[in-house]
Amino acid sequence: MYIIKRFAKRFFSSDVILNIDNLFHSGDKLVFCGWIANKAGSVSTDITFKAASLSGNADCFEFNRDDVKAALSLPHHAQVKGVLCVLDGITGYGELDKLQLTFSGQTRQLKKLRFRGVNSLAEMVQHIPAKQEEAKSFLLAHGLKLDKKGSLGTSMVVRHRDKDVEKIKSVVAEVNLHKAGFVDVISKNILPEVHKIWSAKLAKIGGAALRVYGTQANTTSVSVIIPLYGRYDFMQHQLAQFSADPDMQQAEIIFVLDDPALVREVEITAHGLYQTFRFPFKLLLSEKNRGFAGANNLGAEYASSEYILLLNSDILPCKKGWLSGYLAQFAGLADAGILGATLLYEDNTIQHAGMCFREDSHYPGIWMNHHPYKGVPADLVPLTEVFETPITTGACMLMKRSVYNDIGGFDPMYVLGDFEDSDLCLKVRDRGLRVYCSGGVRLYHLERLSQDLVDSGDWKFKLTITNGVYQVSKWRALIEEMAG
Repeated sequence: MYIIKRFAKRFFSSDVILNIDNLFHSGDKLVFCGWIANKAGSVSTDITFKAASLSGNADCFEFNRDDVKAALSLPHHAQVKGVLCVLDGITGYGELDKLQLTFSGQTRQLKKLRFRGVNSLAEMVQHIPAKQEEAKSFLLAHGLKLDKKGSLGTSMVVRHRDKDVEKIKSVVAEVNLHKAGFVDVISKNILPEVHKIWSAKLAKIGGAALRVYGTQANTTSVSVIIPLYGRYDFMQHQLAQFSADPDMQQAEIIFVLDDPALVREVEITAHGLYQTFRFPFKLLLSEKNRGFAGANNLGAEYASSEYILLLNSDILPCKKGWLSGYLAQFAGLADAGILGATLLYEDNTIQHAGMCFREDSHYPGIWMNHHPYKGVPADLVPLTEVFETPITTGACMLMKRSVYNDIGGFDPMYVLGDFEDSDLCLKVRDRGLRVYCSGGVRLYHLERLSQDLVDSGDWKFKLTITNGVYQVSKWRALIEEMAG
């Protein structure tokens, strides 16, 4: 078990070892699962803690860890104990970095230990196979309740209904997309009302808090901006890939949490991920939901590199060393405004290799963003290293930061998403620059898995069509010229 070997080696100079496998934070309670070993004698689990002005005892549930005993070649079971501990009174994330644990005469700072943050107590209890029921009873005694299925519940995310979104839903509900002249109805009646509501919402958005994990190099070539909403677990997969790729040392990684309901979970996850990978990154915590466009624009405000790479959280590299080649391709294009990449599904069929405009046959007057190679095996498409494309997806866009700022970034008036990427491409083209796609740089895209934005019903599709009407109102002449 590599975790055991890693920690045993790290604390080899001490007879007493504390290892934390998983950590969970909910309300004012901190729960961790791990083990204590004593190579010189029996283990004592009289753990005390101190965080800022708080101090007290940790209530611990003990269980055997035969795997640790075998890994450390300890002769007696009494020399290692698995522990599931609950600490009360940990209310703020600033306290976690200052938390000290004292056990068997030893003191350890939490920030110097490596652990994995989890958002499910059930996952934590899986480390206690022989005493799961007793462990559940122990947690229940501390007010950590079971869900209806009888398994331990997770730290629940409560999202209150957004009043402005509810207003927009009621407005677009009036649209009849099957009635002739619906584009004019949307343009004259629906779109102005939707934008009035959305503009008022955007005007109320406050600031953002910045968290910095690790020390970034003094100069970086590119700032990678990654919005997060709902599926923040993709941070772990991306950082695992980035930390193992020397190319990524030249990148400034900026995650933008556009989901205020998840601040607590994401902060503790980010702390654990840095402890695990020791790869520097930044985390922006928006006070309110800004939408895809607003989240990227916020990240761009904090970017410090010459280039910015707008990247979805569900994109993973196919191989190491891709970033330097990507930057070199852009630098070799004198008239490039945006350089996209070839994005693949897990079965190596194409999700994106450039886009173009296509008028929707079911909804005349709406120009959709069409993927001409979607679903085709990548080996069957003769893509050149770099090729020009009318538009490219916002899931992966490389451009100069100065250009992004000069054209105003993404237009936030595309409510809840759809068409911001094609709009950005149109703004670039309107400035006399071109849009390209790299056939040589290929990344996996778990399409739409990073999104969990709205509830069911046809109102979201009606909103998509409304956004399409907005794009046509801005760019009809250029779109028709490009579609030619």
